[in-house]
Amino acid sequence: METEDRLKALDDLLLSVTDEDGMLLSEFDGFCAGVIVSPEMIPPSAWLPQVWGAGGMPEFKTEKALQDALDLIMDHYNDVARSLVPPEFEYGPVFDHDTRTDDTIWEMWVSGFERAMRLKISAWEKILDGDYEDAAASANTMLALAAIAAGDSDLPKDVIADLRKSAPDLITDMVIALNRRTKGAPQPGAFGAEDEAFGSSAPFRATKIGRNEACPCGSGRKYKRCCGAH
Repeated sequence: METEDRLKALDDLLLSVTDEDGMLLSEFDGFCAGVIVSPEMIPPSAWLPQVWGAGGMPEFKTEKALQDALDLIMDHYNDVARSLVPPEFEYGPVFDHDTRTDDTIWEMWVSGFERAMRLKISAWEKILDGDYEDAAASANTMLALAAIAAGDSDLPKDVIADLRKSAPDLITDMVIALNRRTKGAPQPGAFGAEDEAFGSSAPFRATKIGRNEACPCGSGRKYKRCCGAH
């Protein structure tokens, strides 16, 4: 697994070079997981432009600076890929943490995973409509969490509340279930039934702060580039 120094360097890089539509660390980590467990292979040439944002690849002062940036990005992608080699004992998502409220912030991670799903939406539809209960439940729950994070969910309020509480624990199990399905490995079962994904109550809390909402600290900046970046 990556060292804290490497994660910090990647965090600093993404904060400094990506635009408003680009990714920061937690979102990029979710995006990597989504690319890796995709039902169809996604080459770097297809997913790397998503990381920078609408403005495209930023300008770097030197070729070495560009290579160092690409190395940090690809090293993290490869680290996530290695952690998802079955039996996935080392896999764990990178979430942000709100130091003001002590909340685990999973919304940006899920936003990244959903962005990866959109790169191969037709392939994901086969998982969503397939006969593998664990994988279909996991994919549907990921989309439900993405809708909650975006403020677009039409689920009942009590279901949304349960999903918010259980999301950090569910996400790890869902990634592993999807990875085993797309890699063709046997699935021991991340959930007993689909509705279990909507009824767990793991002891985590998450605040509803969208990635592009104004930061509650009053700085006037978007949350993902203010308190959400630390």
